[in-house]
Formats: sequence, C-alpha cells, structure tokens
Amino acid sequence: MTRAIDLTADPDDFTAANADPGQRASQGGALRVQDLDLNLLKTFHAVFDERHVGRAALRLGVTQPSVSHALGRLRLMFRDALFVRTGGGVEPTPRAQRLAASVERALDILQDVLDEGALFVPSSARRVFRLHMSDFAETAFLPTLLRELDHRAPGVVIETLHVEEGQFNDALESGRIDFALGHFPHASPHFHRSELLHERYMLLMPRRVADRLSLDAGFVLERNAPDALRFISITSHPQSMALLERHGLTSRIRAAVPDFMVVPAILQRCDYALILPRTVAQAFSAPGETASFEIADAATWSVNAYWHRRFDADPGHRWLRALLMELFRIGSREPFDSWLAVPPEASD
Repeated sequence: MTRAIDLTADPDDFTAANADPGQRASQGGALRVQDLDLNLLKTFHAVFDERHVGRAALRLGVTQPSVSHALGRLRLMFRDALFVRTGGGVEPTPRAQRLAASVERALDILQDVLDEGALFVPSSARRVFRLHMSDFAETAFLPTLLRELDHRAPGVVIETLHVEEGQFNDALESGRIDFALGHFPHASPHFHRSELLHERYMLLMPRRVADRLSLDAGFVLERNAPDALRFISITSHPQSMALLERHGLTSRIRAAVPDFMVVPAILQRCDYALILPRTVAQAFSAPGETASFEIADAATWSVNAYWHRRFDADPGHRWLRALLMELFRIGSREPFDSWLAVPPEASD
C-alpha cells in the first residue's frame, strides 16, 4: 500500500524507523549511487523546476501520489525535507538548492550518452576520429577529407597515427584507431574492409628532364631508360625499389628517402625521376611542369578502408565510414577526376 507523504513534515521526523530496508541500510553511512533510482532524480528535477507537485506529475506522466512517494524516499535518504509547501506550490530547502545543479548536470550527462548512442549530427558534432594512414593514404586522401569536413562537420577533428605493423591489429581492435586507410596485407581477416581503388606505380619527373632527354608519351621505362636518367628511391615503398632492380637501374639511384614529403621540392629543384603510386604522382603533378609515364609491368594493389566490426553500429563511425565511401570509393573512375580535382572555389 502506498503511503501518503506530508510535505510539511519536519525532516527530522523521517527516521530510520520509517524507512524501508534498503533505505535503512543506506542511512547507516554515506549515500551510495546504488541506493538511488534514476526515477528519483528525474522526480527531484521536475519538482525543482515546476515548484509544484501536480505540475511535476503531469510533466513526468505519472500520478501525483507517485511523485509524493518519490519525494518521501528522497527525504528519507537525504534526511532533509527538500521541498516545503507554500501557498502556490512548494519551495526547495537550502539542501535542495545545493543538490539541484548536480542533479541537472548528472541527467544532462546521461542524456548526452543516450543521444550519442542514437544519433550523430555532423554539423554540431565535437568528436576526434583517429585514422591510421600510410604516407600514400595521407597524401591521396587527407586533403579532400579535411575539405569536406570543413563544410559538413566543422567540429570534427581528424588525428592521423602511424601504428607499427606489430601493433596494427591490436590498435584497430581496441579502438585506439577508428579506421585504417591504405594497403595492409597483415590486417586480421576478422576486420571489415572496403576497397577504395586499385593502385599502381608510375614514373614522375620534372618536364625539363623529359624534354632534355627527348622523352615523349611513348617512353617505356623497361626498354629504353636513357643513361642520363637518375632516380630518387622511396624506401617506404619497397615495390618501387623492386622495379628499379628489375630493370637494372639501381646504380642510377642518387638518394633514398623514407616518405613522400620531399617529393614536391625534388620535382621543383632537382633533375631526378621517382617511381610513385599513381594517385600520389597525380597529386604532385603540376600542369606543364611535370611529366608522368606508365610502367607496363608494375603490379597493382588494392587500397582499402579497414575497421573493426564492433564499431559498426556507432552512429559517428557509420557517418564517417559513409563519407569515406562517398569520397573515395571510386570503382573504375579516375581518382583524379573525383577527389583530386581542383575545387570550384579555388578556380574563381
């Protein structure tokens, strides 16, 4: 049977003798989180806002006796009246005034957790996504991805990480990285993956070098590389070195560098050629200033997006995954016609 609670009663009258067993246990010492029912906090918040038990009941969609009963439980727990009756409703005690901000903050935090699990609003989202990218993937994908985020999700931050090969699977499983973009043959077969494009190597050099050596569009590296042609090797891509070895060109290497960062400076200031992934070569090409050539016997490989299946249902993860597929899953289309094209505003 539900007890009626007199809101005008002295809080000292709410002794352990009147409490139920669970409440009596809590009164032996400090209150514990497990002693609280979420509905009690919701009731407290509604009564504090409305300053009226009846209006609080309507707001919560429950009966007025239910609200009174919940207030009674709260008063026994906190050993304070919390609310006292006035001519127009109820007013909070000083203890209730102090509790109100914390209760509201706790309910807001819980609501944020529930909202995060149900929706992701790009335009207002504040979230950091961590992506493991090869140097190729950073060059090919990151500029376009950031440009799109500026328009669609200005509060979203991308952090790129370089994970050692031995830690790759653990990093993706643990969520230390949200996605990996690139070609990772050592990736666990349990990961989900989506192929973005097939890549292959090509030869890139300054136009002045091609003109000086009389190299035209029909130039074939594996047949007639001029003796004066010199190369820079990218050590992070051993396939590039393998192609030079296959065609007996390793003696022509002038320098070996670990990644692509120095490529633009080399093309601008030095008279060397480089074997690069086709998409990267296109990204570094400048009309009239560079010349590129196909390598007929260069192998192709797939560039993928990888993620762990346990993040499939995460709304933010789903959103970024869809964006990556929209921007970069180009199938048979030329990547340069898709995401490496000059944006319209840049040509104004």
